[in-house]
Amino acid sequence: MKKILFILLAAFALESCDFLDEQSKTQIPLDAYFNNEEEAMLFLYGAYYQVRNTVFGTDFMYLTDTMTDNIDYSSTNVDRKAVTYLTLNPSNSIVKSIWGKLYTVIEQCNILIDKLEKNPDLSPANSDNIIAEAKFYRAWAYFQLVQLWGEVPLVTVPVYSVKEDNIRPARSSLDAVYSLLISDMEWVTTIVEEEPSVITVTSGVGYPLTVSRAAAKTLLAQMYLVRKEYMNVISTLDLFADGTTLNENYGLCSQYNYIFDTRYKEVEERKKEVLMEINAQAEDKFNNTWHREVAPSELKGASGETIQGATSGYQSYTPSYDLFSSYDTNDMRYRQTYQITSANKPHFLKGYDIVALNQNLAGPNFIMLRTADAYLMLAEAYNELGAPDKAVFFLNIVRQRALLSGLDASLGHDDLADAILQERRWEFAGEGAYRLYDLRRTGRYIDVMTAFTARVQEMSNEEMKQSFVNPQDGKKTPELDVPFIKLSKNAQPKHLLLPIPADERIANPNLTQNPGW
Repeated sequence: MKKILFILLAAFALESCDFLDEQSKTQIPLDAYFNNEEEAMLFLYGAYYQVRNTVFGTDFMYLTDTMTDNIDYSSTNVDRKAVTYLTLNPSNSIVKSIWGKLYTVIEQCNILIDKLEKNPDLSPANSDNIIAEAKFYRAWAYFQLVQLWGEVPLVTVPVYSVKEDNIRPARSSLDAVYSLLISDMEWVTTIVEEEPSVITVTSGVGYPLTVSRAAAKTLLAQMYLVRKEYMNVISTLDLFADGTTLNENYGLCSQYNYIFDTRYKEVEERKKEVLMEINAQAEDKFNNTWHREVAPSELKGASGETIQGATSGYQSYTPSYDLFSSYDTNDMRYRQTYQITSANKPHFLKGYDIVALNQNLAGPNFIMLRTADAYLMLAEAYNELGAPDKAVFFLNIVRQRALLSGLDASLGHDDLADAILQERRWEFAGEGAYRLYDLRRTGRYIDVMTAFTARVQEMSNEEMKQSFVNPQDGKKTPELDVPFIKLSKNAQPKHLLLPIPADERIANPNLTQNPGW
């Protein structure tokens, strides 16, 4: 089994968070900490906490999937509507929130790296493993920043070490940022183990690390894909496949819903696909508001019965008509990702905790990295390098799990590229940033969103109804209003990047604004 289960034990998270809160209140000097591996690990868990604070809740989803043709928003929050409708501005609170959260992750990691590199008393092996984890999460945070905002300030030292003449850093070039990220991640892949190890301290307590070699290589391959370094994508993902010979330690779940349903966390085949996930805490410890936002006001049970009660939600975020109607109704992902309730529109099952006891206290994990992405990156890289046989080999692995027929290598480059992009849409819908990053990376964002808006407006000009195959039972639904939510997303060139938050530019006059904002 080669996977990473993001083990964030409640006690560790609370202890590290308390430490950070206490530090800010009493100004305990950081020099008084990091005297041993235990203190270093507790601080590392503080960084984990900040990563979880970024991706859980709803802000991260607002800034990613809702800006695409995948997700609609039907509630009343002004800033959330602005993101969904692409009418946001630099003062948008969600834009500010995610920028700040990502830089908080970076600062936590910078402190840890700085302190461990200067401490000769720690075991070199343990120190390297902890630094590798910190560099992984710092790279992850910067990777989100550059894909959302483009050029950003590149800060690699803690705030306390910043020289006075650079206390308000300007934006660094993409080449400079990616040079650091790729260099760091290449080093990380040589340090982390196939299975995350455990740091055992003098008291005998074991502190689990979280990054596996497969997770590190997948994140690095994502960076190479953005940079269009296709040979490096293939060589980096050699852990998954040597040519078309697959490594049996990795694979796809036979049932798509095993990935997301909390009841299947320990299924062995799931461990071959889920390379990194962020655990929600126990129900009485953590408020996972994303569950509440995607959960319907009622749920259909296995026999079609209506279930209402403690897990009822707002159904604020729903799949767009454009996404929902694009599936082959025999696609396993269609059957296991969506339900249609009496609200007469579909909702996501991803992120919905079917066994939760309270709408505010749910436990589905956030899936950060999985093997399906590695296969589809290999498909894209091989297609760009003119090897369609290998491209369709990896594409068809994903399609076959979904119960779709395989595609043929006789497809031309452009048609195969379209097929891979569409497969990624079906595979990762509702999982965060995939669709937005894919459309921007391939240069298709404006064209795709323009076509999407034209289709929505055409349907909105007259009353339209349509019957669907219900994912739950395969029967025809009553006629539903389409599109489910009548909204337009008028993408413009400025939407290829987010605006730099207004408050950040007030605090730092050296931050230039992105074009059009």
